[in-house]
Amino acid sequence: MTQQSSVLLVAFLVGLAVAAVLLRPAIRKILPSLALAIAALAIPVSVVYFVSSRGRSFLASEGLLSTVPDALWFGSTFGVFTAAFFLAVGYVHGDARRRHMPAWAWVIAAFLIPNFVGFILYFLFRGPLLGPCSSCGLPVRAGEAFCSHCGCSQGPSIGQIAAENRPSEVRQL
Repeated sequence: MTQQSSVLLVAFLVGLAVAAVLLRPAIRKILPSLALAIAALAIPVSVVYFVSSRGRSFLASEGLLSTVPDALWFGSTFGVFTAAFFLAVGYVHGDARRRHMPAWAWVIAAFLIPNFVGFILYFLFRGPLLGPCSSCGLPVRAGEAFCSHCGCSQGPSIGQIAAENRPSEVRQL
């Protein structure tokens, strides 16, 4: 087995391990499968590219590392950061959909606005989580006494959830 084929095997196994970790059921509820697939492929593709002769020559032309172990390290690091970026973009999409916000607008903003300013803006301006109406099932904000769609009383359950989330000093007054 040559050194390059062993590196490719390691990259493939790392990609499989990342995919296995990412496909846990709790994460699948929020993250879209496209974001998971891109993140799972980012590490092995980066490693394969930077370990190849073309990737090493690119690194050498930029004055960076050009040996195989250095390229393996660089490719793994680049792949991990790329995977993390696409997982964050996927989280923005899933969370915006869950909060009934325009998901693709926030994804485009998070993707295109540099230096993570788009992500910061999303977390500053995201709306509250909405619960289902007890009568019609449409989304209702926590703490609302009546559904804005059907007018049905929401009872103490939504108001109680909002009261439980308040700080203890406010409840005592």
